[in-house]
Amino acid sequence: MTTQAIYLSSDKLHGDAELIACFQDGEQWIAVLDQTLFHPQGGGQPGDTGRIQTYCGEVAPVLHTRLVDGVVHHVIPHALPTGPVTLALDKEPRKIHSLLHSIGHLIGNIGQQNGWHPVRAHYWPNECQVEFAPGTHVVDLDGMTVSQHLRRLIEAALPVQIETRPDGTRFVGFGFLNARPCDGTHIHNTREIPSDIDISTQLNQGHLQVHYQIANAN
Repeated sequence: MTTQAIYLSSDKLHGDAELIACFQDGEQWIAVLDQTLFHPQGGGQPGDTGRIQTYCGEVAPVLHTRLVDGVVHHVIPHALPTGPVTLALDKEPRKIHSLLHSIGHLIGNIGQQNGWHPVRAHYWPNECQVEFAPGTHVVDLDGMTVSQHLRRLIEAALPVQIETRPDGTRFVGFGFLNARPCDGTHIHNTREIPSDIDISTQLNQGHLQVHYQIANAN
């Protein structure tokens, strides 16, 4: 059994699903749906939160979402009966997660254009960073330089480009920038990125770490 990942093809915040199982996990419960709009934690991105409501009017907040062997586990505080349900995602957290993830893609490309190879990324609020390994020829990057490059990409109004290739791998890029395999959520256009982004860099054992954060994005 797998959960149909509607979040990979739709950024809707409301939708319908079938609750096919609900089981206890410690003090919490796990709701399993046939399909979901909730992005589970993974790929450096936090899981979506929101609520599930049955057609009888019972409501449970979704406290966390995670992917377990192809099945999305929606963590809720109490049991819900199986059957048709409606889904509602928390708008602001999803927006922030999509912004931070998209900024990470742009910073990854900036590093590549200056000879650095992205090796890992983390997109949690207050913890965002992209880490690079050095290539053969690298250009030193400080926070101000990365900010200048990023500002130009924002002003270029680059649209998101999403393609699922024949082998099932989903690639995400912006405009003319290189696309990378990614199952995260993203904004539609780089112009959606706000200007108040704090960026700093540091070298750690030869690796370049770029830390960034949107002001007041918690």
